[in-house]
Amino acid sequence: MPNITKALGQNMLVDCRVLGRIVEAAHIGKGETVLEAGTGQGILTAELCKSAKHVISYEVDKKLYQQAQERLQFQDLKLVNADLFKTTDLRFDVFVSNLPYSRSRDAFEWLAAEEFGRAVVMVQDEFGDKLAARPGDKNYRAISALAAHCFSIEKLFRVGRHSFEPPPKVESVVIRIIPVNIVRKETVKVLNLLFSKRNKKASTVAFRAGAQGDFGSRRIDQLAAADLIRMAESISNVRSI
Repeated sequence: MPNITKALGQNMLVDCRVLGRIVEAAHIGKGETVLEAGTGQGILTAELCKSAKHVISYEVDKKLYQQAQERLQFQDLKLVNADLFKTTDLRFDVFVSNLPYSRSRDAFEWLAAEEFGRAVVMVQDEFGDKLAARPGDKNYRAISALAAHCFSIEKLFRVGRHSFEPPPKVESVVIRIIPVNIVRKETVKVLNLLFSKRNKKASTVAFRAGAQGDFGSRRIDQLAAADLIRMAESISNVRSI
């Protein structure tokens, strides 16, 4: 059985058919650099190396990283034992990942501030619903607004529990992401703070935070993504929220 770090929500994808569909969906060109979050056992990493000019794969778990170093022998591969989502100034064309469930939000918040061509990622089905939620929906969260503003997202196909080892308790979905807008990391932080007041009137929250805009009687969780991003960008003093 693979060495699993449960605290990180790691379930290793072992279904070769699913791996093939993920790589195919990424449309990787021979001259492109692919960035992967979560090397794991390196099964997806190996397939990416067959298609890309260069692959950079991050693995935060030291034991999995060491195993990958022994197992994966590709000249075009760079393995890194670090937290990708705390890293900056990376240049890449395509982002591909079977995201650990516990890091899905971190990944999308990180991607929102990065320049890239496209991404294909696997996420928990429930998280996919949050990404697609709209103002007023019960699942509408800061990540919903961020995703709507920054990305064009397409659900590609679902993945059953038995495609993983060990099988998770939930279903997964593979999605394709095309970047539309880039935001500053500070904007993401403020957006999360705004949603800590999700049931408050937006105009009241904006006024107290020194933000501009008249939102009528709508609550924070009823605002469109563009309005929320503009509010977040206009707030200069986060502590006043």
